[in-house]
Amino acid sequence: EAAPVEEAAPVEEEAAPVEEAAPVEEATPVEEAAPADDVAPVDEAAPVEEEIPSYLSDKEKDRWSELKIAFSLLESDPSAAKEQFDQLNSELGKKSPIAMYGSALALEKLTESDPKLERNAIQAFRVIVNMGKKLPKEIMKPSLTSVVHLLIKSGRVRMAVSTIEKYLPHQADDLDLNLLLVDTHIQNDDPEKALEVAANLDQDITSVKLLQAKAYKTLWDQNMSGGTEPLSKAADILLAVTDKTTQVIAMLGECLVKAGRADEAAAVYEAGVAAGVLTTPQQHPVTLTPGLKAQAVWGDMEIPALDITEEEKEQIIQAVIYKGLFGEMEGGNTKEGVWGYFGLADNGIWLKDECKAIPNICKKLQEAGFGTVGKTYVSLLYPFSSTHPHTADSNDVL
Repeated sequence: EAAPVEEAAPVEEEAAPVEEAAPVEEATPVEEAAPADDVAPVDEAAPVEEEIPSYLSDKEKDRWSELKIAFSLLESDPSAAKEQFDQLNSELGKKSPIAMYGSALALEKLTESDPKLERNAIQAFRVIVNMGKKLPKEIMKPSLTSVVHLLIKSGRVRMAVSTIEKYLPHQADDLDLNLLLVDTHIQNDDPEKALEVAANLDQDITSVKLLQAKAYKTLWDQNMSGGTEPLSKAADILLAVTDKTTQVIAMLGECLVKAGRADEAAAVYEAGVAAGVLTTPQQHPVTLTPGLKAQAVWGDMEIPALDITEEEKEQIIQAVIYKGLFGEMEGGNTKEGVWGYFGLADNGIWLKDECKAIPNICKKLQEAGFGTVGKTYVSLLYPFSSTHPHTADSNDVL
């Protein structure tokens, strides 16, 4: 009678498959349960198969685990990642798109610490996109985007235009690449061509409207004496945008003010505050009040008040203005006269040569907490000169 008690404890037997091995012949269900153990590994293996990109070749799929390890090193150790990608590419016949792409990404990452590698990174991506139609879209698109951005960054904007024009037909229906082409035309000082390309895109997309407005604004920048019609066109395009982001409001307000529609600009800013997109409309003064400090509407970064003495201003006049070291402020915000620019710091790096001209002022600014982000510079406005009221989506503190 004790035996049935042991048989009546299937819970323990099921929980411990090792103990079930003894009564295999008597307990047929145990043998039927075995497939459950066989099925489990299949279920666990299935997701691994799904993670392998379908556009890889069979040989690349076989090495996917190694490729994944190399990709995981891109942020922490790009040099090691490049070495692994190059080794895999060599073992895969030296024409593996995914391994070549990984190697190019590693080079692009390395340019952040060594700008001299920029040319190598450009060449690496160009070799990839030169594969043309046989290259998977998943590799062609990011490679083309990277090489265009690198070319623009290096100042070769015209080459960036020709590069994307050459390879875009392979991905003609891709919105992101078409938008990149529009923006590259604008940066190449060819807003008319940018508008021509943008006219063939979906006009209901906000990113398309933003670039169209940017193109019209560039037209006005190129010929400010030709009237404000381009600015009004840019403003009208942005007014039609339903989802008014900070970027839309900033550009719209600027265009309206410069087009002589200041009341409309004020209404746009106030609507932005009411919608919670902006925190305050203060940064669009109609008149400049001496001593008034403007905190940017899109940043909560606090910078202490800092006064430049008359003696320090005289140092700037003697060491910078009289020696002609400053450049003219760009962006089309100069209304009349001369508005100059003398940079002191850029993204946390103080400019050594510039600070040699006015070392005391650089030291004073640095001790006060300036120069940690964005740009720190001296703004020089000649007598009888003036600017348009302006704002920009990149400002932290004015």
